[in-house]
Amino acid sequence: MESHFGTQIKVGIFLTIGIFLILATIFMLGADKALFTSYVRVHAHFDQVQGLAVGSVVSLSGVTVGNVETITFLPEKNSLDVKMKINEDYIDRIRQGSQVEIRTQGALGDKFVFIIPGDPRAESLKEGDILEVAKPTDFLGIVSERGNETNRIFDIINELYKITHAMNAENRMGKIMANLETASTNFSQTSKDSQKFVAQMNAHGGGEKLGKSIEKLDSILSKIDRGEGSLGALINDPSIHNRLKNMLGGSNRKNHVESLLRTSIEKETKD
Repeated sequence: MESHFGTQIKVGIFLTIGIFLILATIFMLGADKALFTSYVRVHAHFDQVQGLAVGSVVSLSGVTVGNVETITFLPEKNSLDVKMKINEDYIDRIRQGSQVEIRTQGALGDKFVFIIPGDPRAESLKEGDILEVAKPTDFLGIVSERGNETNRIFDIINELYKITHAMNAENRMGKIMANLETASTNFSQTSKDSQKFVAQMNAHGGGEKLGKSIEKLDSILSKIDRGEGSLGALINDPSIHNRLKNMLGGSNRKNHVESLLRTSIEKETKD
């Protein structure tokens, strides 16, 4: 009986040790192998963390290199100190002058710290170094940074909605498109008719006559502009204008002359 009881005790001790070893193995393999990994702590000062939390991923060009360890308020200014632990295996790839920004990943919008590598010729980071914060490049980060200014975007969207709604009401857009199509068809037909007219004129020698007429008209206008002929002298010589003005005189005399001219024109018209 005692032998059987002693055997049970030994089995229990063996199972306890086995379970302890299994848990210890899982613990050492998990948690990023914390017991066997060395880290370098660096900092970044953000105006706002946009939902970043302790344990969030720290990424270097898309590769996970560490995690956020603490987020604390800086008493001397309105900003937050984000302390990150970086795997020592990657610290040589993060140089002085590297920048950090908070980005969004996944459908749930998880936040993480993205490190933008600096000049590869610069010195490596050391314990306690502070990384410069870059301007956000993702859409959500920009919206968060700009704050109330983003309201203008929604105002524009609202105005566009009102315009499109008004245009679609009572099939106005369909009518506008139909009118545009009709106008385009008419313009195309007018263009074809004009081409036919020009072709017919050229076929009957009308094109040559039209060209000569235009040349003559241009020649006449050129002579008038140069002051040649009676009409050119009348238009270009201000003395003639002054003499006509003096001849017409005051308003009574001018009215008398106008009456005579009107009577003459009417008489000629009746004849």
